[in-house]
Amino acid sequence: MVTLRPIEMRDVDTLYRFRMDEEVMFWSAGGFAEAMLSQAQIEEFVKSQKASDSGRVFVIEVEKDGAQVVIGQISFRDYQRINRNVTIGMFIGERDYWGKGYGTAALELFLRMLFTRYGAHRISLDTFADNKRAIRSYEKCGFQIEGVRREAMWTMNGHRDQVMMGLLREDWLKRQKDMPYYLE
Repeated sequence: MVTLRPIEMRDVDTLYRFRMDEEVMFWSAGGFAEAMLSQAQIEEFVKSQKASDSGRVFVIEVEKDGAQVVIGQISFRDYQRINRNVTIGMFIGERDYWGKGYGTAALELFLRMLFTRYGAHRISLDTFADNKRAIRSYEKCGFQIEGVRREAMWTMNGHRDQVMMGLLREDWLKRQKDMPYYLE
């Protein structure tokens, strides 16, 4: 259904278009102005990304008419190698793919990569409480709500509660036992 790959220079125009879409940026970042990067800033970021960084950005692709099409972005940041904790973020930038399971499928792939290749112990994320579609997707992937910080996020619609979610490796592994390619 979806594939993930590291961000490349050929993705700059698409990611710039996503970031100029106010509704996409509202649901992914609350509409913050700092999410509105210039094409030059995105290019610089892509050029500077290294595999050894404590954070990486990947694109989410689907096949459409025989070609791979970028529909979103998924990333991790603040990877702590000693305690193996990481924070993630994601968005689907192509609105035609909203609410159809593509984000959940991409997140499942990303979790597998973080828990197996990076040896993550704990994966964290946050969103604002109004982002019900994202929260449902995260819960489908095993994330649990660990807390709510009242009015901690500023959006274009004012302060909103911030929902903190987490997933531990042991909980992820329990869900994987039903998969045909179980890894421990």
